[in-house]
Amino acid sequence: MGTPLKTSWNHRLRGMLVALLMVGVTLGVVAFLTSQHSSAQGARQQEGDNSLLQIASLTLEQVEQLQRDVRLTGRVVAHQSVSLAFEPAGRVSTVLADRGDAVEEGDVLATLDTRRLESRLAEVAARSDEARASLALAQRQEERESQLNQSNFASRTALDQARTDRLTLQARLSALAAERDSLSADLDDSTLTAPFEGRVIERHISVGSLVGSGTAAFDLIDAGKLEAHLGLPARLAATFVPGEPVTLNVNGHIASGEVRARLPQVDNDSRTQTLVVSLEPSTSAVPGDLVELRYAITEPARGYWVPLDALIAADRGLWNVLVAEPLENGHYRVARASVELLHTSADQAFVRGTLAPGMRLITSGTHRIIPGQQVTLSEEIAHAAH
Repeated sequence: MGTPLKTSWNHRLRGMLVALLMVGVTLGVVAFLTSQHSSAQGARQQEGDNSLLQIASLTLEQVEQLQRDVRLTGRVVAHQSVSLAFEPAGRVSTVLADRGDAVEEGDVLATLDTRRLESRLAEVAARSDEARASLALAQRQEERESQLNQSNFASRTALDQARTDRLTLQARLSALAAERDSLSADLDDSTLTAPFEGRVIERHISVGSLVGSGTAAFDLIDAGKLEAHLGLPARLAATFVPGEPVTLNVNGHIASGEVRARLPQVDNDSRTQTLVVSLEPSTSAVPGDLVELRYAITEPARGYWVPLDALIAADRGLWNVLVAEPLENGHYRVARASVELLHTSADQAFVRGTLAPGMRLITSGTHRIIPGQQVTLSEEIAHAAH
């Protein structure tokens, strides 16, 4: 009896052990499969994260004023310049100056042949002497006619004729005096002199050439007094005041000057006013040299500094930038924002538009992404704000 019971108990025990073993194996298989599934999901998630494009960005910070460098350009001009000409027509007799010559005020530059003028002056002088002699005779005749008329020995008509003869001769003398003065002026103007100290930059005549009245003979400039004429934007006209010292760049060399005037007229083409700066005498500049004036201004302006590489051309003079909008999964979505370009400086641009402080601006690689695309931020290469 004991043996069969023992055998039955052993069979049941082995069955329970087998069942427990099968349950353990099943649980192990389930745990293994679950682990593999989780690993696969994690790998797929990691692979998805790694497939997103990493972009460089900066956090936008709004500024309330714009400080920028302004550059004015212009040319060096002479304080005085003139095109000299003979007033009378004639033949050039002598030329005493040439291109590049330095002259003093009053120096003779050229003369005309004055023989005809001198001959006409002599003729006028002779006619004047004749008229004066005739006038003296007419005056005596008028006196006699007046006495005879008072004694009733001469008619009133004879007295009137004598008076008319006197007045006619007086008018002739006045006309001859005016002609003499005109010829004397032409004689003086036949000698061309320098009106101020300067330098001859062009000669238009030669000895023996015939010149008409007003024909240019020499171009003369006052090379000792130079000025810089620069175009000044009308809205910045009040920036400079007469007497203010300034520093300019003339052909790469520093030159000092003083603001002399600001012309009260706006150029129709450039919409600028002319700023006149007197240069120091020691300046080595010459008329025609390019001149540049740089200065910094600060003006109220609300906007953002962004890299030039972040700008994308748009229509109607506007520009676009790309920003990264945060998503719940820690990623970012690319979005477009329109901006207006206000100023550029080196590799930066000052803009305003549909931006807000704290936005993440995509600073590079904008040609590789499109609005709506998901990206991740690469903090290692993030840009700093201006």
